[in-house]
Amino acid sequence: AYNEAGLIEEKVRNFLAIDYPPDRLFLAIGSDGSSDGTNEIIARLADGKRVQAWVFERGGKMKTVNRIVERCATPYLVFSDANTMYEPRSIRRLMRHFADPSIGGVCGNLRLHPVNESVGGAGESTYWSFENAIKRWEGNVITTLGATGGIYAIRSELYEAQPETGQVADDFLLPLRILRHGYRFVFDEEALAFEGTEPSMRREFRRKIRVGIGTLNTMHALTPVLKRLPLSVRAMLFAHKRLRWAAPFFILALLMLIPLLSGIGWVFDFLFLPMLAFLALAAAGWLAELLDRRLGILSLPFYFLAINTALLIAWFKATQARTVATWEREGRNG
Repeated sequence: AYNEAGLIEEKVRNFLAIDYPPDRLFLAIGSDGSSDGTNEIIARLADGKRVQAWVFERGGKMKTVNRIVERCATPYLVFSDANTMYEPRSIRRLMRHFADPSIGGVCGNLRLHPVNESVGGAGESTYWSFENAIKRWEGNVITTLGATGGIYAIRSELYEAQPETGQVADDFLLPLRILRHGYRFVFDEEALAFEGTEPSMRREFRRKIRVGIGTLNTMHALTPVLKRLPLSVRAMLFAHKRLRWAAPFFILALLMLIPLLSGIGWVFDFLFLPMLAFLALAAAGWLAELLDRRLGILSLPFYFLAINTALLIAWFKATQARTVATWEREGRNG
């Protein structure tokens, strides 16, 4: 938790309402150098048993998580974010999978509810529904590739200390590290958790840049992992992740190539005109966002181009210099 004074008490109340034997579950909170009153709140709420809390110097999420895990002598770990609220039976639904010794981790079903009708909130909610569907399909076929940072569980013995320099996507790297030991990761649609989206497209855009930087910074740590993954998993990783990371460059290539070939009849009719219509809708969505108007599903082209632009910026930021492990919030509780 970093500067979560507005949410941390609600998170503790949500934890205490979870339907699970109280002697088998405790909440471990790590404050990453919070300065907004979070430390005083968790000190008041911690009882040393069901709710345990530690205050660390500012060092970034992964340094904090590594320190917490060192203090948790438990057979299983469930990872959550301060703004992720669990459905009461979610932990039971996660834990039931560990009866199968081949399961190394379980990803829960995070559902986003837009805090308002902004393009960013609606677009992210739509995107996340599709992402959860992909996780479910992957798990049914072979294994779910990544987890959802707000709700996933692993066997503690499989935890490897996460990189503490730079921003990394721990909920992507850790599951892949577990897969290389021969375990599977699965998705449980019934293990529900909820989060609110960003209140504006501008905030969502900046968040996407930060998430993109973390994901791209994870790539260097994947090299030793990929060599030990089955070919089928590497093929899924290429289709689901690597192609998506390269999407901004594909889009740029199409935007340049289609006009050059528009003199060809079928290209003009089936590619150039649809491209113009898509760009027109994106421009209309951008204008509607500036005017605080809502276009519903017609705003999705703007969202699509915006998040891919954010990923393109993340590519340049990630390659220019190594990013720091910490980040400063703009006000979102998350």
